[in-house]
Amino acid sequence: MKNIAAVIITFLLFFSTMLKAEHQSTGLIRGVVKDKKTGEPLIGVNVIVKGTVLGASTDKNGRFSIPVSLKKAVVEASMIGYIKSVRVWEKGQKEIVFKLKQTALLQEPLIVTATKSKKYIENSPVSIEVVKRRDIEKRNPVTIDEVLTTTSSVRVIDGQLDVRGSTGFNWSAGSRVLLLVDGHPMISGDAGSINWDLIPVDEVDRVEIMKGAGSALYGSNAMAGVVNVITKEPSDVSKTRIKTYLGIYDEPAYETWVWTGRFLPGMIKRGENINLKSALGFKGVDITHTRHIGKAGVLLSFGQKQSTGYQQNGDFVKYNALLKVKMPVGQRGHLEISGQLANNNHSDIIQWKSQNSPLEVPEDELGNRVIYKKKSLFATYKYLVSKKWALTGKAQWYRCDWENFFSDNRDYAVTDRTGFEVQADYVSGAHSVTTGIEGTYYKTNSLIYGNRFVYDLALYAEDEIAVSKRIRAIIGTRYDYHVIDVISQDQQISPRTGLIFKPWKYTSLRASVGHGFRAPSIAEVFANTSVSGFRVVGNPDLNKAERSWNFETGIRQTMAFPATCSDTKFSANPFKWFLQKANPAFILDLSVFWMRYKNMIDVTMNPEKQAFQFVNLGKARNSGVEVLLKTVLFDNFLSTNLGYTYLDPKDLETGKMLNYRSRHRLTAGFDVNINNFSFGMDYKYASRIEEVVNIYNSDERVPVYVTDFRSGYKFSHFRINFDIKNLFNYHYVLRQRYLEPVRHFVITLRGEL
Repeated sequence: MKNIAAVIITFLLFFSTMLKAEHQSTGLIRGVVKDKKTGEPLIGVNVIVKGTVLGASTDKNGRFSIPVSLKKAVVEASMIGYIKSVRVWEKGQKEIVFKLKQTALLQEPLIVTATKSKKYIENSPVSIEVVKRRDIEKRNPVTIDEVLTTTSSVRVIDGQLDVRGSTGFNWSAGSRVLLLVDGHPMISGDAGSINWDLIPVDEVDRVEIMKGAGSALYGSNAMAGVVNVITKEPSDVSKTRIKTYLGIYDEPAYETWVWTGRFLPGMIKRGENINLKSALGFKGVDITHTRHIGKAGVLLSFGQKQSTGYQQNGDFVKYNALLKVKMPVGQRGHLEISGQLANNNHSDIIQWKSQNSPLEVPEDELGNRVIYKKKSLFATYKYLVSKKWALTGKAQWYRCDWENFFSDNRDYAVTDRTGFEVQADYVSGAHSVTTGIEGTYYKTNSLIYGNRFVYDLALYAEDEIAVSKRIRAIIGTRYDYHVIDVISQDQQISPRTGLIFKPWKYTSLRASVGHGFRAPSIAEVFANTSVSGFRVVGNPDLNKAERSWNFETGIRQTMAFPATCSDTKFSANPFKWFLQKANPAFILDLSVFWMRYKNMIDVTMNPEKQAFQFVNLGKARNSGVEVLLKTVLFDNFLSTNLGYTYLDPKDLETGKMLNYRSRHRLTAGFDVNINNFSFGMDYKYASRIEEVVNIYNSDERVPVYVTDFRSGYKFSHFRINFDIKNLFNYHYVLRQRYLEPVRHFVITLRGEL
């Protein structure tokens, strides 16, 4: 511990010395960004001073200002859908005017997850997939995880996030994928699990999904990837956004499964009086107001959701709220504070009654409920020390408070996760360095775990080197010191290195090797409970962190074919005619990956105690291929997406496939836009799960074939959508004895005032 303290003190002294070197800005780069064709100002354009950490975004008038201590600078403006532009600024110049030209190229926004600093996606050494705002809005999800499952290689099982087969199913204990909200960890302190209902889905700007080991920058829980949910910024002008929706569940495909007369389609078929209040369904409303108060931007959001469920004992009532405030502090600083609340009062389903009655629960489990309350408070302060140095300080507090009201269980837990992070970014010549210190303290007061604590301390550093115009290299490492109550302590070093090669303008080749780890959660070490006939006991000998080595190589190709050729008849040259008429653009991303695990943590049956227990299983391996293709045709009239992942996850001790993994995964979709009307579909396929924890004398595993339909019409400031989820009413399970949602119909109305 003394050595750890000495390293931290040295690190902080380094920061304080650096701050003394600060000098005041001597100039101000002012400018405006407009659309070259229309002359209209562009809002939200990223403007950066190349070779520095300086930058800004344009306001409602397309204007920006950047304080600098330079006599001359190269300034770059970029935005999705436009060709980026570069201008030279000199001290004394009144302003810079950018006129950006639209492009058919499919472009991603600047990402922050891969290296903890803003980068173009083609400069990432690992696979990154971005879910944009329009991808979220057109699918009308109730929670954000519904959208993630439409992306390549991502699956969610009972709330548990799985990227490239990294996770099976273990009752949400110990996520191998780290969830961030605006760069702050959103992992519960007790089980290391994810709670999606704390995130207001309508206030999400985009989601960045990093696939592969992220422990070199993010530590534990990031051994298989990172999902960063980035919320919308407060608006420069006063705006109010409203969304309301109503959903109705259809009857199951088999009459013998119908457990109630409250299915609305059944009422209609039987000629009964329609009673929407008693019909099985769900509804919700979300209201957001955003504006500027003085120099501070404010965003306030409130949501309410309730459902009868489609199963017996499947009802819930949920509330969530978000307050986000962003303000300048002096000329060089920005402070962002956000607070979130969520309350979830829901019935709980552990298992169905029988395979012949999958929508019913055992009689002794009727009335089982859980009350789950979540609170979080995040603060981020960014300070530009100089043109080369920037400091970011973060503080977070996240509380999870839950209690069971079961016939045979009254477990409860109140867990706090408190943390801080100080990060420094340095840019000089060919080097872009990110370094920082991080600390987290977990404390739980509970019946199921006892009163326990865990803490982590970490240091990290990474350097991105521009070897040449075409080659970039990344090398970095992180040191973690982890303590679990009074029973164990562990240290981890997580290095990674990567290489990006751009042989042509829109082609990017990448390769990376990284070490990942995940320390056991409080739940995995200390859980001691019995519920619905299942008994779980703690394992104080579970003191080894999961470890992994991750390798990936891939290529990303972006291409567009503008209609610059002269008129050509189809009969003369069909290919040339198609390029001229369709104006196609696409992104192709191909990855090959390999992961090897040591001390993998999973749940197994302890025959001596006749109970389930989390243990270190041994060695495992996961390898595979992922292909992603996105296209746009006829000037955005038609857009398509296709993703395929092949997995070979194997337990090297037994030679069997890892539990709850599908070998093949496929996602596909399209959207058609006709003036103010649009429609589209999503398709998801997963091959039959090959291995499970065999605790039942039944086998309900089947492949997954799910199709969703959506349509929408925009009028004035409003948009109305009609969606059909699980269009063909296909029945399947992702975990044993739990039937996934039947077909349901959703009407959504959203507007902005």
